[in-house]
Amino acid sequence: MAAGSNLERSSKCPDPMDIERTNEIIDHLFRQKAGQMVSLLSRIFGIDKLEMIEDAVQEAMIAAMRKWPFGVPENPSAWLIQTARNRVIDELRRAGKSVGLETDEGLELQDSASTTPGEQLSPIGDDELRMIFACCSPAVAADSRVALTLKIVGGFSVPEIARAFLSNDEAIAKMLTRAKKRLRDDTNFPELPPSRELLERLDAVLRVLYLMFNEGFGATAGDDLVRRELCFEAIRLAEMLLRSPETSTPKVQALAALFCFQAARLPARTNEAGELVLLEDQDRSRWDMRLAERGLEHFRLSARGDERTEYHLESEIAGVYTLAPSFAETDWPRILACYDELQRRRYSDVVELNRLIVLSRIEGVGRALSKLDAQFTDGRFDRFYLYQITRGHFLAEAGRESEAEAAFTKSLSLSDNTVVRRSLIERIARLSR
Repeated sequence: MAAGSNLERSSKCPDPMDIERTNEIIDHLFRQKAGQMVSLLSRIFGIDKLEMIEDAVQEAMIAAMRKWPFGVPENPSAWLIQTARNRVIDELRRAGKSVGLETDEGLELQDSASTTPGEQLSPIGDDELRMIFACCSPAVAADSRVALTLKIVGGFSVPEIARAFLSNDEAIAKMLTRAKKRLRDDTNFPELPPSRELLERLDAVLRVLYLMFNEGFGATAGDDLVRRELCFEAIRLAEMLLRSPETSTPKVQALAALFCFQAARLPARTNEAGELVLLEDQDRSRWDMRLAERGLEHFRLSARGDERTEYHLESEIAGVYTLAPSFAETDWPRILACYDELQRRRYSDVVELNRLIVLSRIEGVGRALSKLDAQFTDGRFDRFYLYQITRGHFLAEAGRESEAEAAFTKSLSLSDNTVVRRSLIERIARLSR
């Protein structure tokens, strides 16, 4: 069946409410499926066609915005993937390129996606994980392979990747260009390595999932604080790794535990108005304790063997937060010990900020603020919004309102997330009263 043939067409103008509902559907699909569509089409047509594929996916979304108000197809995801695929084929033909059997493979995948009841792009799950492993090729430098995978599979923009790497757009764009060239030169791409070599790529794969979940848990830009689809996609892929004997390791169990513990708190991170709710103010009855229990089971399984990785430490921290009966009963010394161990293994500015927040609960905000000012002396931190928010919080707790207001005002200029910005504006307003 041709793309769009199951649309209900009409010469009438669509109702404005239909347009609004349709745009909501398309926005949801774009956020949830764009990266998966790029991943599938890149495997079919080749990594060297990445820019063409990304344009085709965008054009498919625009076509949906134009056509779907007259009737949404029965399988929206299948319609989008077929439309994007056809755009790539048209572009290749216009460029005088031959289009061969690889497009038949895409059609087979599309057809199977269309005929799977209740699922959208059902084959993409496995294909997505294969593409992650393929992109994490040793032919590409470690950071570059993670960045490229976030771009192709996660659907991340260059600015989003730059924020994840605490870098800038120009550096990330150059990194992606180099990585794509290396993959084009890799004669084995996009084939998976033999099973015995999968473990060599596992660390990079886990880092991709970790950064994907982080962006979902606290979006660095946009109108929403939380991107649930990214969080649950990271959980799904982590648990898929656990179903394979080659990749079911304690380290992966620990990462899955971390994801589940964190995701359990998602329902209470914002209120009904979409505003940020701090951990100490969250209604714990809204937490998803089934997810917390799932996390606890993964955490128990992660203890098998002698390996204790950074993911083990982070999942322990998340578990202590999530399983505490109340904020006041949180085991702060245990969390601090985990952060200390993380910093001994590999120092991180972000981890240090979190460690100092925990220290403030044990030794007082004055002690934590002194350490913050002593450690973060480099001028580059002036443009690090998490540093400014942390410092503003400490200053406000210490009763230094004018300095706190200045720190929050600085962080306001550095944040691109609408929910975070609204929260900061409210805090600044309270301090200036």
